[in-house]
Amino acid sequence: MDELDRLLAETMHDAAGRAPSDDNLLRGVHARSRVIRRRRTITTGVSAVVAVVAVGVPVVAVLAVRPEPVVPPAATAPAVPPSPTAAATTSPSPSAAPPSSSPPSSVAPPPESEAPAATAVTLTEGWTAPVFPYALPAADDRRAPVATMSGGDLIGFFETTDPEREADITVTVSGARPSFGTPGTETTRQVRGRAGTLRTVDVQPARQLTLYWQESPNRWVTLTTDDTYTPDEVVEWAGALVEASIEVQPPFRLGLSPAGLTTTTVTKSRMIFTGPGDVSLILRKRQQLTGADRTVNGYAAALTRDDAGARLTVDVRDWDATLEITVTGDLTVSDADLLRLGTGVQLLTRSDPE
Repeated sequence: MDELDRLLAETMHDAAGRAPSDDNLLRGVHARSRVIRRRRTITTGVSAVVAVVAVGVPVVAVLAVRPEPVVPPAATAPAVPPSPTAAATTSPSPSAAPPSSSPPSSVAPPPESEAPAATAVTLTEGWTAPVFPYALPAADDRRAPVATMSGGDLIGFFETTDPEREADITVTVSGARPSFGTPGTETTRQVRGRAGTLRTVDVQPARQLTLYWQESPNRWVTLTTDDTYTPDEVVEWAGALVEASIEVQPPFRLGLSPAGLTTTTVTKSRMIFTGPGDVSLILRKRQQLTGADRTVNGYAAALTRDDAGARLTVDVRDWDATLEITVTGDLTVSDADLLRLGTGVQLLTRSDPE
């Protein structure tokens, strides 16, 4: 044991001789501490730079504040979404998230406005004919007037039976000032106590004379004839017009007609009813019927629909004609009502296919 104690004492004495002094030991500790602090600062700065680059924040803003990185307010940070890799490796700071009051990045467009609903056609019994409001004095050389209608204008035709000495006269009643497609010479004339215009067009075989005037705030009257009459005689014919109620003559007898629509055209081949759309009945020269799938009054017929509307075509073979009924515009009609309308049509002897 004495030998062991001696060896231990010598070893401890040698170690004590190699130990630094107290001052040197303290300076060494301080120096190592400064080295460790610098390493930590550099490591922290590099980590902050990597994080800032991932979210698009300027590096200068991070290096200016050490050792804790500070994320700028969301209002000044560029709106660059992180890539999938960055999102997987870095977690955004809660302070970098935009405030909940911020508007969404995209706004859904408003729904498209709905198209107005079509009006269903309803049918009523019979049909009331519009009336032409004027007549000329009865004469042996002039037939009874025939009233028709075109585009909302009422037309009275006064036919002569003596074309050598007389001429036909046509009187049109409209709601607006008439317009003309051919040039002519116009002069002002007094008509029925009102200012009128006499228009002359040089055509063959006779010059056409047209006198028009405003009879009332909502009525214009146009009288048309030819140079069989002098301008003064044309004015006299206008002055001879008297009030009357002459029904327009339809080409068909209708068992049913569209309710609530206005009759706008009635000729030898057409009847048209107008509202949000048109219901048209037209008698045409016979056409080949294809796709017949119905029978109307014993005649082969076809009922079709397309973007324009509904159509019922009837092969009126014994008249050598085709009856065409269409419903167009903002109007709709059921198959049953369209067939009912067609079944109620009876052609009259005055019908003349176009």
